[in-house]
Amino acid sequence: MCLKLCLTILFVLCCCCGKGQNEVAVENDSILMAYYKKCKANLDSPIALDMCDTLFVRSEKAGNRRLMAIAKCLKLDYYYYKNDEENILKSVKEAKLISRKYNQLKYYYFAWGSRLIIYYLKQNKANIALYEVKKMLQEARKDNYMRGVAECYRCMANIYLTQDNYRLAYDNFKKTIEIVEENNIADINIPSYYASLAQAAVELKRWDEAKEALEKGILLAQTDYQSFTTRKAYALYYIKKGQLNEAWKYIQDIEKLFIQNKNMVTYIMGLYYLKETYYSVAGQYSEALKMVDAMMNDSTPIRSKYMDYKLVREQGNIYWKMGDKLKAAEFYYDYIAATDSVRTKELQNSATEFSSILELEQLKNERNELQLSVQKDQLHTVYLVLIFVVLFWIMSGILFFRIYKLNKRLKASELIVNKQNKDLKIFADELMKAKERAEYASMMKTTFIQNMSHEIRTPLNSIVGFSQLLVDIYQDNQETKEFVSIIEVNSANLLRLINDVLDISFLDQSEEVSYDKVEDINVSCLSGIEAVRTLVHEGVELEFRPSVERCLIKTNPGRVSQILIHLLQNAAKFTDKGSIVLDYELNRNEREIIYRITDTGKGIPADKQEYVFERFTKLDDFTQGTGLGLPICRLIAEKLGGTLVIDKEYTVGCRFILTLPLIEV
Repeated sequence: MCLKLCLTILFVLCCCCGKGQNEVAVENDSILMAYYKKCKANLDSPIALDMCDTLFVRSEKAGNRRLMAIAKCLKLDYYYYKNDEENILKSVKEAKLISRKYNQLKYYYFAWGSRLIIYYLKQNKANIALYEVKKMLQEARKDNYMRGVAECYRCMANIYLTQDNYRLAYDNFKKTIEIVEENNIADINIPSYYASLAQAAVELKRWDEAKEALEKGILLAQTDYQSFTTRKAYALYYIKKGQLNEAWKYIQDIEKLFIQNKNMVTYIMGLYYLKETYYSVAGQYSEALKMVDAMMNDSTPIRSKYMDYKLVREQGNIYWKMGDKLKAAEFYYDYIAATDSVRTKELQNSATEFSSILELEQLKNERNELQLSVQKDQLHTVYLVLIFVVLFWIMSGILFFRIYKLNKRLKASELIVNKQNKDLKIFADELMKAKERAEYASMMKTTFIQNMSHEIRTPLNSIVGFSQLLVDIYQDNQETKEFVSIIEVNSANLLRLINDVLDISFLDQSEEVSYDKVEDINVSCLSGIEAVRTLVHEGVELEFRPSVERCLIKTNPGRVSQILIHLLQNAAKFTDKGSIVLDYELNRNEREIIYRITDTGKGIPADKQEYVFERFTKLDDFTQGTGLGLPICRLIAEKLGGTLVIDKEYTVGCRFILTLPLIEV
């Protein structure tokens, strides 16, 4: 009974407070996401460490466990790209601890697989990497977390790929893809998995399987990086087959990607390697040497000496093909001299790695022995418990008579409870009937408002029309013209009030608003600008700053224009000098459009920025308006699957931020 009572109280509290908490939660999440993006943008700067700590603290206060795990992973990324082994190990431990604590398994296996294991792999510690992968696979299977299992097979595939074991690499990439697709895992890297699978198949000369993987990968590629990896694999496929013309077409496509997207410069080494391979096969040795020089001069965040040694060997190969065997011999000598000492260190490292692994296994065995000893102690305890159980049953026989009497009292209590349950059922039926009557009354109220609004609007349209006609007729009589103008203005205000009441009544009854008409994103913005141009005060600049020249999207032009026009009208009403700017940006990662209406007017106080979205509220009772415009705008935004908020950080005037789904055609 106590538990049910607590749950009932909790339910009532949630019902009473849920709306306000949800609004605060949405606002907090948007602020946290904005700060997260700032952290990510500054990841190459030392200030990122403090920003990550701040993001973690803010997320903890907001109860956002996902962003807590992300904050730890971002901090790990900073050290990962700085190649700071000590802090990488420390950050991996912290990220795994937080992710496991709050059941954020995606980030738990990301820190383990995509960071720690890949780091070991890039440091040529393949044995430790493989040992960690096998541990991770056991844990992922124990968690029954298929994304983690897929991550393990991907890591194993990369390990075998670095050791030129293309058969095992091929098998593990194939397992990765099968797990992702069979379990419907949303993995943005699936096109890259197909590209890697194809490259392993090419090395094994499984041409048909490579072509099949490439065709699937390029169909799934959506981002520029995915297009780069699949096209790179296509180019290598054709180079290996000797179809150089086809390979060159894909190389040109990749170069266009790098020109169009400056962020792709991170992967420039892949382009250099591809072109060097092409030029070497095509016999353009001078161009191949240029590509090798470009790779040697590139400042990769995590740069391995083994890569430099391979580049030296590649220079020797090119000169050998050119016929300059003396020059080739010099590079081969440098390569052998450098790699001999490295191989010695590798053997030493391998011995150390195996020693560490054996020590770990020994520790596990010792732990198992300790657990066995504990189990023996527990068994002894169980025997003692059994003795106490026997004694308990003896005592139970003594208490049986007492329980018999208590049962009689219990039956009497049950009769009372049954009667109370019947009374509660009757009360519940009465509450249900009252609820139905209230819902019916609410529906009748809404229908009455709609009918009356329609009936009032018909004659009111006539009054507005004839008042406009009277203004034209009495142009010469100033006093009559002034009276008629007052009638026209107030009739228009009354008509707008009726329209707002109808609109908000319709929106309250609608579950959602359609969002499927194809139109250029700039059309709604331009219509909003033109609709308010005559309302802007003299000396105030009205600007529209489009993010793209043309972009067809699925939208609801009428409703979007309605929101933009009202927000621009508000800006025009309260801006006496300065500017009013409408702009937007396309966030393709989050699949959303972010509109901003910014003015330099008197603004809205911080403590009133949520108050203005309540119905029939105005900051200034002497300012014309119904107090329904902004609530209608927010209601439309929510029905379209978006949000409408005020930017609290902007203090020069007022800035409204409208976020809607981005569905490109």
